[in-house]
Amino acid sequence: MNDYQLGAALRTQVIQDRQRGLPVEGRRLQALVGDLGGAEQAGLLPALRYLVFCPAFHSAASQADPLTDPRLLTRLMQELQEVFTPAICQRMQAVVEGLLGLPATRTAGASAAVAAAPVPAPVPEPAGLVAMPVPLDDPRPPTSEQALALLAANRSGAGGGGSRSLVVVLSFLCGGLLVGLLGLLVFLQMAGRRQPQLGTSEAPPVPVAQPVTPPATPTLPEPEPSPPTTEEAASSDTADLNQAISRVQELYGALSSKNYDAARGFFAGAAADQFDPTFFNQFERVSVTELRESGRSGSTLTLEGQVTFTYPDGTSQLETRSFTVDTATTPAVITDSAFGQVLKGRQ
Repeated sequence: MNDYQLGAALRTQVIQDRQRGLPVEGRRLQALVGDLGGAEQAGLLPALRYLVFCPAFHSAASQADPLTDPRLLTRLMQELQEVFTPAICQRMQAVVEGLLGLPATRTAGASAAVAAAPVPAPVPEPAGLVAMPVPLDDPRPPTSEQALALLAANRSGAGGGGSRSLVVVLSFLCGGLLVGLLGLLVFLQMAGRRQPQLGTSEAPPVPVAQPVTPPATPTLPEPEPSPPTTEEAASSDTADLNQAISRVQELYGALSSKNYDAARGFFAGAAADQFDPTFFNQFERVSVTELRESGRSGSTLTLEGQVTFTYPDGTSQLETRSFTVDTATTPAVITDSAFGQVLKGRQ
């Protein structure tokens, strides 16, 4: 999942919650973005958690048609840019675009222009060497071309002069062969002397590149989450109250049907003494009504309600009773209960 798809998934979840009538809760969305993102979005978690607590985000997500205003992109990015680095904000723009259902922005990479290398001009081939006549007093031996040319010229000359020229050409050829053999012997002798010196020389050591430790990537401190807004706090308080009332009603439903094993899952601690099965066996049914909140301390709520005890002969008695419910656990647990007063005696 890329950054844009992460924003789109968060948008889908918010819309589904609003369609089910659920409020926008920053704490639940903080946990949700941690579950939706993969390893590649680990560096975006501080910015994502900051985003779902922004007042602008909560205002847009709480609308009847949530997260549809494209102008919200500029506002959310301004809030992120005040806290996070440009690199994080650049990735978060793709997340916000997916969150608002906007098309993803594509960044075109810069194309480097490669200049064509100039084609070198062709090098003209060297002109053929023209064999020049060699004077007789030149100490250097003639080449094979010069010797053949001289031999052909002498053959076309007079008889006596041609024989003399032939002797001269043969002398030059023998001298050239002799010089070539002497040069070969000198070359072999010098190569034999040079070989031991080459064998004893040591090659210079090849430098070994030391590994370079990359610099540590600085980690940004995780921003403190913004305190919940008044709307968030009111929504959370309402949810806790509804959960506490539901648990008390479910408890009395289990007691009325004599399902005491199920009833034990609704209370704990000091409340266990108030719901003895022996006491409730004497009634045909029991019910609780008129539950309302009478106190709150953190996640612990105190409720006041009316309990009706109906006997097998059809008579009933109406009492008031208080209930202490801890909503910090899931599900909530009734931790205490106390008798209030008798509103109507057995009739």
